[in-house]
Amino acid sequence: MDFKRLRILRELADRGTVGATAEAMNVTPSAVSQQLKTLQEELGVVLVEKSGRGVRLTEAGLAMAGAAAEVSTAMARAEATIDTYRRGWQTRVVAAIFPSAAEMFLPGLLHRVKAIEGLRFEAHFEDPGVAGFAGLTADYDIVLAHSVDGPEVFGGQGLAVVPLLEEPLDVALPAGHALAAKATLCAEDVVGFPWMGVPEGFPFDTVLRQIELRAGSQAVRAQQFPDLRVLEALVSAGHGLSLLPRYTAVSNQDRGFVLRPLEGVKANRSIVALARPDVAARTTIQQVLAMLKAEAQAVAEAPQQRDAAHRIRGQAAADFIM
Repeated sequence: MDFKRLRILRELADRGTVGATAEAMNVTPSAVSQQLKTLQEELGVVLVEKSGRGVRLTEAGLAMAGAAAEVSTAMARAEATIDTYRRGWQTRVVAAIFPSAAEMFLPGLLHRVKAIEGLRFEAHFEDPGVAGFAGLTADYDIVLAHSVDGPEVFGGQGLAVVPLLEEPLDVALPAGHALAAKATLCAEDVVGFPWMGVPEGFPFDTVLRQIELRAGSQAVRAQQFPDLRVLEALVSAGHGLSLLPRYTAVSNQDRGFVLRPLEGVKANRSIVALARPDVAARTTIQQVLAMLKAEAQAVAEAPQQRDAAHRIRGQAAADFIM
């Protein structure tokens, strides 16, 4: 059984079309089709069948694609073992990172990468909805993803999931807002004000829906924009409230907004690193994942972050006295 043909089957399972598979493997679509036909003949079972203008994997095809992924993982682990003897490794690591994670992790991570001679780390902007992160692992070694439903939302997809950080989501208010005098806020406090939100399908919108359910009232989504810095600017200008991740927003409060913790609603996001299991088994990728975990820990344990909730509440008390 030719391992290259198994790889083609696995890529087809991940990418969905012969054309996308051919492009990923740098071969022609006809070569992909021929290799799949040969593999079917070798195994004596139908792996691929026509579906409309394209193809889809049969039950046997899906099972073999899963087996191919396991073979790739085993081979990657074998290569990682050899690395410890011949010191060979992957010199270029390509990652997909959404903006606020890049702001938190990338500066420190690049310092860590510099300590390893010959290692090159490339970060690329990607910020799909939650359902879109897993698919990016077909094109990137590591994908940083986030969800308000916990790390487990990324399980069950055949990927290595590495939890990095749990980050609270706070309500951002204009500095002179009437609610700024309160140390904490609840859904009933905030639901009646205009909201500067994110488009439907982005994680923070799920929290706003929880606020609506808790308060029994619908929020006014005055603006929807998928950029946290734009949301900060809109809140600072007095246009409404927003949900912002604490660790990336707390140091920007001098721009004209304040943060207040939200109680009674699950308001935090889980940040994880995703990778295909065979990619995650590589020596270099294991090293970079360890660096990401260390950087995430450093962010969470930084004095200005660890004490953020206390400072937010203290600021509310000071605003009330004034």
